[in-house]
Amino acid sequence: MSEPPFADTADTAGAAPVELPITLQAFQRIHADAYFDYTYACLGDADLAQKIVTEAFIDLADCWDRVLTHRRPAATAWAALRHLVEVTREHRERLDERVAFSIALRLEWEPFLDDLDAITTGVDGLEAGMALGAAIKDLPAAKFDVIVLRFVVGLGVTAAAQAMGIDEGTVKSLTTQARNKLEARLRSRRLLRPSSTRKDQERL
Repeated sequence: MSEPPFADTADTAGAAPVELPITLQAFQRIHADAYFDYTYACLGDADLAQKIVTEAFIDLADCWDRVLTHRRPAATAWAALRHLVEVTREHRERLDERVAFSIALRLEWEPFLDDLDAITTGVDGLEAGMALGAAIKDLPAAKFDVIVLRFVVGLGVTAAAQAMGIDEGTVKSLTTQARNKLEARLRSRRLLRPSSTRKDQERL
């Protein structure tokens, strides 16, 4: 992937850099990579991803003192980022295409597919990938985010939890819930073996 946002954050109109509060600068150093990778995964455009992440930190700078009073500041910051991503038209359609071809080649998704027991030998890989991509696209927000962070960006449970501002148990729970939804969707399309068995869920 391309480089994440620079530490010196400039606004989207090309004006002078915005001076972030020191604590927000520290927060940016911790989370900028994950924010950028998630946004890039959703949009498929590195320049646009950097612009959106930069805008998110500028927005946070305007209300950072209030954000710090929240019980989970990182969760509030994540919500601000994903709102900007969500309002970008057709971002999930771009992810859908990427997932489809990745599944066909079993790229980032090997661990996920192995655990899900997903693709039958009689199903074309691209067809299965398109079905899984469409199913992921339709997941509720938090489940969608977990799947993207875990299996597109490639973060572990701890890193995904830190990025989203939630605890690790919640990440594991959301991953399991998302997998259950995807499994039901794929089975209804006859893309799962009827006798599929679960492997150790701690892998997720």
